[in-house]
Amino acid sequence: MPPHQPHTPYVSAPILLLHATAGAGHTRAAQAIAAALTQAQAPAPTLIDTLDCTSPLYRSLYTQAYIELVQRAPELWGYLYDKADNVRHSGSKRVRARLALDQINSPSFRRLLDEVQPKAIACTHFLPLSLLSDLKRKGELNTPVHAVITDISPHAFWVHPHIDHYYVANEAAARELSRKGVSAEAIHTSGIPVDPVFASHTPAPLARAELGLPERPTVLLMSGGFGIGPLEAMLDSFTGADCGLSVVVIAGRNVELAQACRERAATLHVPVQVLGFVSDIHRYMDAADLIVTKPGGLTTTEILAKGKPMALVSPIPGQEQRNCDHLLEEGAAVRLHEVADAAWYLLRWLNDAPRMTQMQHNARRIARPDAAQVIAAALCVELEKS
Repeated sequence: MPPHQPHTPYVSAPILLLHATAGAGHTRAAQAIAAALTQAQAPAPTLIDTLDCTSPLYRSLYTQAYIELVQRAPELWGYLYDKADNVRHSGSKRVRARLALDQINSPSFRRLLDEVQPKAIACTHFLPLSLLSDLKRKGELNTPVHAVITDISPHAFWVHPHIDHYYVANEAAARELSRKGVSAEAIHTSGIPVDPVFASHTPAPLARAELGLPERPTVLLMSGGFGIGPLEAMLDSFTGADCGLSVVVIAGRNVELAQACRERAATLHVPVQVLGFVSDIHRYMDAADLIVTKPGGLTTTEILAKGKPMALVSPIPGQEQRNCDHLLEEGAAVRLHEVADAAWYLLRWLNDAPRMTQMQHNARRIARPDAAQVIAAALCVELEKS
């Protein structure tokens, strides 16, 4: 921040929700907990992007480097992800170097804590956990810290010795976290938090009517908040005759991708609606019979909460591949390998009524749509203790 610009004090609040915009899911998880706190008539929390406490250069590199790596060299990202998935001793050189780097690049983080003065902290990204753990180690912070893991598999990046509570997706994740050294008493199998709106259900025909979509079997193609995914190739697969489907494309914040999809859609015989970022994605999920998506932790959890079958495409090696494997094992998803022939596969799956029904059943079986409320309740307990 330039020296001539005065610092705007952070808003004091009993609950501090820390996320990071290095992936839209971490932010949505924090917003989901905030919505659940509002629903419970709890004191309003303060939501902070932890990257706002870092230098502009670090913030840009942190976000852009991840996007560039997963787009241009996904295999390298997967290798680095797996290589780093081991818990080092807190005194090791690598851990000390990482902590020092976080401290150097987060000059205003301590000021954030001093000004907000929270009685409970929840983190939906691992970035602030090393800083918080070190402050608790030194006796400079007594506030309980809750880590909310936003993928199926809890990576070692989340594991720090002085974090009070961990919230994980399922029992397998709890066992994995326990094997990485977290005490069983600190682990809570809550599910991944999603906004309470995903727990409600509108029949697909009614949702289509409300959105002005044709009354046809409907496929929702999603790219994620950053607009990453093979949407153009999937649309190209619909070239030719009308196959009887309706298609909705959500291109996220990628304006160029949205425009390219609109140009392709104009050449097709099937009805296609192309949208950028939308704030009411839950309504489009209701309208869909099958959702095609990259297997991000938050997106797939939202789809499970809606009880919708999904086709998974182009998982990033690492966290998305682990999410994908879990959903396939549970029978809640299918894997779309041939994106250039997507239309044929999607029509084939939609015409297999028993398979679609079973996928819906499995999605509802493993869904935990009340995870945000569970975590919000735990944070409220902390306020009662203080």
